[in-house]
Amino acid sequence: MGGASALALLLALSAAAQAPTPPLPPPRPDRPPVQTDEARSEKPAPGEAPAEAKAPDADDPEAACLARLAELGLKFESRPPVQEKSCSIENPVLLSALADDVQVAPPSLMACPVAEQLSKWMKEAVAPEAERQFQSAPTKLLIGTSYQCRDQRNGEKLSEHAFGNGVDVMGFEFAKRAPLSIDSHPENSPEAAFQESVRKAACPIFTTVLGPGSDAAHGDHLHLDLRQRKGDYRICQ
Repeated sequence: MGGASALALLLALSAAAQAPTPPLPPPRPDRPPVQTDEARSEKPAPGEAPAEAKAPDADDPEAACLARLAELGLKFESRPPVQEKSCSIENPVLLSALADDVQVAPPSLMACPVAEQLSKWMKEAVAPEAERQFQSAPTKLLIGTSYQCRDQRNGEKLSEHAFGNGVDVMGFEFAKRAPLSIDSHPENSPEAAFQESVRKAACPIFTTVLGPGSDAAHGDHLHLDLRQRKGDYRICQ
Protein backbone atom coordinates (compact mmCIF):
# COMPACT_ATOMS: atom_id res chain seq x y z
CA MET A 1 0.00 0.00 0.00
CA GLY A 2 1.31 3.46 -0.93
CA GLY A 3 2.12 6.05 1.70
CA ALA A 4 -0.77 8.26 0.64
CA SER A 5 -3.26 5.39 0.89
CA ALA A 6 -2.00 4.34 4.33
CA LEU A 7 -2.25 7.91 5.62
CA ALA A 8 -5.84 8.22 4.34
CA LEU A 9 -6.82 4.95 6.10
CA LEU A 10 -5.33 6.10 9.41
CA LEU A 11 -7.20 9.41 9.23
CA ALA A 12 -10.53 7.58 8.54
CA LEU A 13 -10.04 5.22 11.50
CA SER A 14 -9.21 8.11 13.83
CA ALA A 15 -12.33 10.02 12.79
CA ALA A 16 -14.51 6.96 13.38
CA ALA A 17 -13.10 6.43 16.89
CA GLN A 18 -13.84 10.05 17.88
CA ALA A 19 -17.41 10.14 16.47
CA PRO A 20 -20.08 10.17 19.22
CA THR A 21 -22.09 6.96 19.73
CA PRO A 22 -25.55 7.36 18.15
CA PRO A 23 -28.41 7.35 20.75
CA LEU A 24 -30.49 4.19 21.21
CA PRO A 25 -33.96 4.30 19.64
CA PRO A 26 -36.89 4.76 22.08
CA PRO A 27 -38.52 1.52 23.31
CA ARG A 28 -41.38 0.12 21.30
CA PRO A 29 -44.75 1.06 22.79
CA ASP A 30 -45.68 -2.63 23.18
CA ARG A 31 -42.58 -3.34 25.32
CA PRO A 32 -41.93 -1.94 28.83
CA PRO A 33 -38.69 -0.02 29.35
CA VAL A 34 -35.76 -1.96 30.78
CA GLN A 35 -35.57 -1.56 34.58
CA THR A 36 -32.41 -0.33 36.18
CA ASP A 37 -30.86 -1.99 39.23
CA GLU A 38 -32.21 0.89 41.35
CA ALA A 39 -35.75 0.32 40.11
CA ARG A 40 -35.49 -3.40 40.76
CA SER A 41 -34.28 -2.78 44.32
CA GLU A 42 -37.41 -0.71 45.06
CA LYS A 43 -39.76 -3.60 44.25
CA PRO A 44 -40.94 -5.51 47.37
CA ALA A 45 -39.75 -9.06 47.82
CA PRO A 46 -42.36 -11.82 47.58
CA GLY A 47 -44.59 -11.76 50.65
CA GLU A 48 -43.77 -8.16 51.53
CA ALA A 49 -46.34 -5.38 51.39
CA PRO A 50 -45.79 -2.62 48.81
CA ALA A 51 -44.01 0.43 50.17
CA GLU A 52 -47.14 2.56 49.75
CA ALA A 53 -49.34 0.13 51.75
CA LYS A 54 -50.71 1.79 54.86
CA ALA A 55 -52.19 0.61 58.12
CA PRO A 56 -55.96 0.98 58.55
CA ASP A 57 -56.97 4.61 58.88
CA ALA A 58 -57.14 5.50 62.57
CA ASP A 59 -59.99 7.87 61.69
CA ASP A 60 -62.08 4.93 60.44
CA PRO A 61 -62.88 2.87 63.56
CA GLU A 62 -65.07 0.44 61.61
CA ALA A 63 -62.25 -0.54 59.25
CA ALA A 64 -59.81 -0.68 62.17
CA CYS A 65 -62.10 -3.08 64.05
CA LEU A 66 -62.38 -5.42 61.06
CA ALA A 67 -58.59 -5.37 60.69
CA ARG A 68 -58.17 -6.35 64.34
CA LEU A 69 -60.55 -9.29 63.93
CA ALA A 70 -58.45 -10.54 61.03
CA GLU A 71 -55.23 -10.11 63.02
CA LEU A 72 -56.73 -12.08 65.92
CA GLY A 73 -57.47 -15.00 63.59
CA LEU A 74 -61.26 -14.82 63.75
CA LYS A 75 -63.37 -16.23 60.92
CA PHE A 76 -66.09 -13.82 59.90
CA GLU A 77 -67.86 -12.12 57.03
CA SER A 78 -68.29 -8.36 56.94
CA ARG A 79 -71.92 -7.56 56.24
CA PRO A 80 -73.68 -4.38 55.04
CA PRO A 81 -75.16 -2.12 57.73
CA VAL A 82 -78.44 -3.37 59.16
CA GLN A 83 -81.53 -1.15 59.33
CA GLU A 84 -84.76 -2.82 60.42
CA LYS A 85 -87.46 -0.56 61.85
CA SER A 86 -85.72 1.11 64.83
CA CYS A 87 -83.05 -1.63 65.01
CA SER A 88 -79.65 -1.23 63.38
CA ILE A 89 -76.03 -2.36 63.27
CA GLU A 90 -73.48 0.02 61.79
CA ASN A 91 -70.58 -2.43 61.39
CA PRO A 92 -72.01 -5.99 61.42
CA VAL A 93 -70.05 -9.19 61.05
CA LEU A 94 -71.24 -12.77 60.75
CA LEU A 95 -68.91 -14.53 63.18
CA SER A 96 -68.28 -18.24 62.60
CA ALA A 97 -65.11 -18.95 64.62
CA LEU A 98 -62.79 -17.42 67.19
CA ALA A 99 -59.02 -17.89 67.33
CA ASP A 100 -57.65 -21.46 67.59
CA ASP A 101 -60.64 -22.62 65.52
CA VAL A 102 -63.15 -22.35 68.37
CA GLN A 103 -66.39 -22.54 66.41
CA VAL A 104 -69.28 -20.15 67.00
CA ALA A 105 -72.48 -22.15 66.64
CA PRO A 106 -74.54 -21.13 64.91
CA PRO A 107 -72.63 -18.42 63.04
CA SER A 108 -73.98 -15.23 64.56
CA LEU A 109 -74.55 -11.68 63.36
CA MET A 110 -73.26 -8.99 65.72
CA ALA A 111 -71.49 -5.65 65.85
CA CYS A 112 -67.74 -5.89 65.23
CA PRO A 113 -66.73 -4.76 68.76
CA VAL A 114 -68.80 -7.57 70.31
CA ALA A 115 -66.91 -10.15 68.23
CA GLU A 116 -63.62 -8.61 69.34
CA GLN A 117 -64.59 -8.79 73.02
CA LEU A 118 -65.81 -12.37 72.68
CA SER A 119 -62.37 -13.25 71.35
CA LYS A 120 -60.72 -11.54 74.33
CA TRP A 121 -62.99 -13.36 76.78
CA MET A 122 -62.34 -16.74 75.17
CA LYS A 123 -58.56 -16.27 75.13
CA GLU A 124 -58.11 -14.71 78.57
CA ALA A 125 -60.79 -16.50 80.58
CA VAL A 126 -62.69 -19.37 78.98
CA ALA A 127 -59.79 -21.34 77.48
CA PRO A 128 -57.49 -21.12 80.55
CA GLU A 129 -60.34 -22.04 82.92
CA ALA A 130 -61.35 -24.99 80.74
CA GLU A 131 -57.81 -26.33 80.97
CA ARG A 132 -57.78 -25.75 84.73
CA GLN A 133 -61.12 -27.41 85.51
CA PHE A 134 -61.48 -29.98 82.73
CA GLN A 135 -57.97 -30.40 81.27
CA SER A 136 -59.54 -29.80 77.89
CA ALA A 137 -59.61 -27.01 75.33
CA PRO A 138 -62.92 -25.44 74.29
CA THR A 139 -63.91 -26.22 70.72
CA LYS A 140 -67.28 -24.49 70.37
CA LEU A 141 -69.11 -21.47 71.75
CA LEU A 142 -72.87 -22.07 71.70
CA ILE A 143 -74.90 -18.92 70.97
CA GLY A 144 -78.63 -18.57 71.58
CA THR A 145 -79.39 -15.02 70.46
CA SER A 146 -77.14 -12.41 68.88
CA TYR A 147 -78.82 -9.79 66.66
CA GLN A 148 -82.57 -9.72 67.10
CA CYS A 149 -84.83 -6.74 66.52
CA ARG A 150 -86.81 -6.71 69.77
CA ASP A 151 -87.46 -4.79 72.97
CA GLN A 152 -86.02 -5.57 76.37
CA ARG A 153 -87.99 -8.17 78.29
CA ASN A 154 -89.58 -5.44 80.40
CA GLY A 155 -90.69 -3.65 77.22
CA GLU A 156 -89.25 -0.29 78.27
CA LYS A 157 -86.77 0.17 75.42
CA LEU A 158 -84.97 -1.67 72.66
CA SER A 159 -82.76 -4.56 73.72
CA GLU A 160 -79.03 -4.42 73.06
CA HIS A 161 -79.68 -7.40 70.77
CA ALA A 162 -81.52 -4.92 68.52
CA PHE A 163 -78.17 -3.23 67.81
CA GLY A 164 -76.10 -6.41 67.49
CA ASN A 165 -74.51 -5.25 70.72
CA GLY A 166 -75.15 -8.35 72.83
CA VAL A 167 -75.04 -12.15 72.72
CA ASP A 168 -76.58 -14.93 74.79
CA VAL A 169 -74.09 -17.72 75.48
CA MET A 170 -75.91 -21.03 76.02
CA GLY A 171 -72.88 -23.23 76.68
CA PHE A 172 -69.60 -24.69 75.47
CA GLU A 173 -68.23 -27.80 73.84
CA PHE A 174 -64.79 -29.23 74.59
CA ALA A 175 -62.26 -31.53 73.01
CA LYS A 176 -62.13 -34.13 75.80
CA ARG A 177 -65.39 -33.95 77.74
CA ALA A 178 -69.14 -33.61 77.37
CA PRO A 179 -70.65 -30.22 76.48
CA LEU A 180 -71.55 -27.84 79.28
CA SER A 181 -74.78 -25.86 79.30
CA ILE A 182 -75.19 -22.69 81.31
CA ASP A 183 -77.32 -23.77 84.27
CA SER A 184 -77.40 -24.13 88.05
CA HIS A 185 -74.70 -26.75 88.59
CA PRO A 186 -74.04 -28.65 91.82
CA GLU A 187 -72.15 -26.54 94.32
CA ASN A 188 -68.37 -27.12 94.42
CA SER A 189 -68.46 -29.10 91.18
CA PRO A 190 -65.92 -28.37 88.41
CA GLU A 191 -68.83 -27.25 86.22
CA ALA A 192 -70.02 -24.72 88.80
CA ALA A 193 -66.47 -23.45 89.35
CA PHE A 194 -65.89 -23.07 85.60
CA GLN A 195 -69.18 -21.25 85.00
CA GLU A 196 -68.67 -18.85 87.91
CA SER A 197 -65.09 -18.10 86.88
CA VAL A 198 -65.88 -17.27 83.25
CA ARG A 199 -68.92 -15.21 84.33
CA LYS A 200 -66.80 -13.07 86.67
CA ALA A 201 -64.05 -12.74 84.06
CA ALA A 202 -66.58 -11.39 81.56
CA CYS A 203 -67.45 -8.42 83.80
CA PRO A 204 -64.41 -6.21 82.98
CA ILE A 205 -64.69 -7.14 79.28
CA PHE A 206 -68.42 -6.49 78.78
CA THR A 207 -70.54 -3.76 80.38
CA THR A 208 -73.48 -6.09 81.14
CA VAL A 209 -73.19 -9.68 82.36
CA LEU A 210 -76.32 -11.52 83.46
CA GLY A 211 -76.60 -15.23 84.19
CA PRO A 212 -78.09 -17.84 86.52
CA GLY A 213 -78.97 -16.22 89.82
CA SER A 214 -79.52 -12.73 88.39
CA ASP A 215 -83.19 -13.36 87.48
CA ALA A 216 -85.40 -16.12 86.11
CA ALA A 217 -85.02 -14.89 82.52
CA HIS A 218 -81.25 -15.56 82.56
CA GLY A 219 -81.26 -18.93 84.32
CA ASP A 220 -80.06 -20.88 81.26
CA HIS A 221 -77.58 -18.53 79.57
CA LEU A 222 -75.04 -15.76 80.01
CA HIS A 223 -76.15 -12.46 78.51
CA LEU A 224 -73.13 -10.35 77.51
CA ASP A 225 -73.40 -6.88 75.98
CA LEU A 226 -71.55 -3.59 75.48
CA ARG A 227 -74.26 -1.11 76.44
CA GLN A 228 -72.82 2.35 77.15
CA ARG A 229 -74.01 3.97 80.39
CA LYS A 230 -73.19 7.20 82.13
CA GLY A 231 -70.01 7.08 84.16
CA ASP A 232 -69.05 3.73 82.59
CA TYR A 233 -71.56 2.05 84.93
CA ARG A 234 -71.56 -1.74 84.59
CA ILE A 235 -73.91 -4.54 85.62
CA CYS A 236 -72.39 -7.86 86.67
CA GLN A 237 -74.84 -10.41 88.06
